[in-house]
Amino acid sequence: MNEELDVAALESVSVAENYNNYITDLFFSNIDKAENILDFGAGYGLFTEKIKKKGYKISAVEINKMALQKLRDKNINSYSSIEKVPNSINCIISLNVLEHIENDDEYIKKFFNHLPVDGKLILYLPSSELIWTKLDEMVNHKRRYSKSGIIKLLKSNNFEIEKIFFVDFIGWLVLFFSKILKVKLDFDKRKIKFYDKYIFRPFIFTDYFAKNIIGKNLFIVAYKKNNYVQS
Repeated sequence: MNEELDVAALESVSVAENYNNYITDLFFSNIDKAENILDFGAGYGLFTEKIKKKGYKISAVEINKMALQKLRDKNINSYSSIEKVPNSINCIISLNVLEHIENDDEYIKKFFNHLPVDGKLILYLPSSELIWTKLDEMVNHKRRYSKSGIIKLLKSNNFEIEKIFFVDFIGWLVLFFSKILKVKLDFDKRKIKFYDKYIFRPFIFTDYFAKNIIGKNLFIVAYKKNNYVQS
């Protein structure tokens, strides 16, 4: 990803307080304080820091040098690659990262090999090619995931899926109609704050009805169930 656009995206997302709290709560409901967690592609540590402050054991991987330094400034144990992470990790989380990687299969294999048997992988990914917009191109997304596509990818790498559902139905609608109406989208913090307060927050409840149908993102919890080494 272009580093300047990377930074702009990370900074803009940080102002969406309601959205961020909602996603963080999804992770809190699926992690345990006994787990040793790795946040892969942690960015500026927005979620990593929230999880750490709740008393969870968490470290981070981040390749962006500016973001990596911010993580270290926040006293978050951080690494520049997954290969440098100790083998004590038994839970890997990753929020909106795999879509930036050309060969996502390679990293699913790395996750598998780094986890112990019964180790957990939690992914939060952009979904639905129907809402592919200029925003995806601006931040160098390689893809938006389909439910069937990510299931196939995980199962082909010997992960067993415990749960998978869509998130942010109202966000999907906004992007869908913005695309149809050819509305110009960007990372304007004022627009993001407006969306977060006046659109996302009042319509969070729609996720309850749409979680098995469609949404802007997918939330996945999977487990490593054998010791087969991926290559």
